[in-house]
Amino acid sequence: MVVQRVVLLGTLTVMAYKDYKERRVYLYEVLFLGIIGILMHMFHRNLTMGDLLAGAGVGVGVMLVSWCTKESIGMGDGVTLVVSGIFLGFWKNLELFITALFFASGVALYLLIVKKKKKTYCLPFLPFLAAAYLLQLI
Repeated sequence: MVVQRVVLLGTLTVMAYKDYKERRVYLYEVLFLGIIGILMHMFHRNLTMGDLLAGAGVGVGVMLVSWCTKESIGMGDGVTLVVSGIFLGFWKNLELFITALFFASGVALYLLIVKKKKKTYCLPFLPFLAAAYLLQLI
């Protein structure tokens, strides 16, 4: 559905910009997006409940990794993936996550090798999620 795609892309883009500038993911924006996703799902059931929950499970997995690594991966990134799973379902959300990881690893390699950044350098992840979603739409 076009409206779902526009809402997800628009919100991800705004959140990605804020993550890039401030290195923060605002919970109220993610919750707002989640509520919209659930409402849209109630009116346009394009995913099964199992697919919706499995899609959110991708984000839950990232949240668990975040918790285990004392937020080496931000908890906000995991929460955002939970919400994107509501919109996309399991396979599309997993594809989104893997594509974003691929983009982030390329940039991280560039920063390590060319820019001589240390491995503790903090990279915002939501810009890569937004770029991956844009690629997914194309």
